Amino acid sequence: MKTPYKNFDLPKQHLIGEHYVPARARHADEIERRRSLPRGTLLLEQQQSGLTIASHILDDLEDESDLRFATETLAASGLNAGWYSYAQQAPVMRRQLDLPELADDTYEWRESRDGLLLRVRDGLAHAAELASTLVQATPEHRSFKRHVFNFGRQMGNVSLKLACVRMGNAPLSLNAFDVQSAARDESLAALDTARTIASTIGVNPSIAQLSDPDSPLAVYWRRAAPNGAYKALEEAMEIRRAV
Repeated sequence: MKTPYKNFDLPKQHLIGEHYVPARARHADEIERRRSLPRGTLLLEQQQSGLTIASHILDDLEDESDLRFATETLAASGLNAGWYSYAQQAPVMRRQLDLPELADDTYEWRESRDGLLLRVRDGLAHAAELASTLVQATPEHRSFKRHVFNFGRQMGNVSLKLACVRMGNAPLSLNAFDVQSAARDESLAALDTARTIASTIGVNPSIAQLSDPDSPLAVYWRRAAPNGAYKALEEAMEIRRAV
């Protein structure tokens, strides 16, 4: 019997499109605050905020088209965020991620869609905690690179779960190898979307962009999303602003 796939490679050679740059501040107090921050901190702040928004988006999606748009877009954006921290500057040609385990023939077990979404929310929360650690750290700190590495790997792993949400509730008639093979195909498709959708959005999508309602990703979401996913983003941003 073939061993089911367990790993997924995130290649060093991935993004070639335009990279996202946070919009410049307009108010004097924010301009001064940003000037006081260590290099790269603003983007880390936006990643932390974007992860919180991403988690809220998934709270109330029921329609299949809404869930599909949200998970596909978030998976692509999350894979890019993971790549920037985990693979872009890697000394090797690829970094290994964990393909989500969706099936086990020994126990006749199949992961449910609800169970996978729960794992996604937990993963996003953990990634937000790691982003918070990075915001509070400084590039000069001896453990900073390790924190960046851990954050990037976590983002990559939770993004693969997002990419595979529709694979939840796989039937027992499919053996574990076939289920994991399909999960690998979904992950490859998500990676391809992450790389190519910049031609539609204008820049490479990344989770940080969800923190800014005027970012290229947020604008794309409002233009392209089904009604339920559109409303979910608006409500998630409103919740974040109220905190």
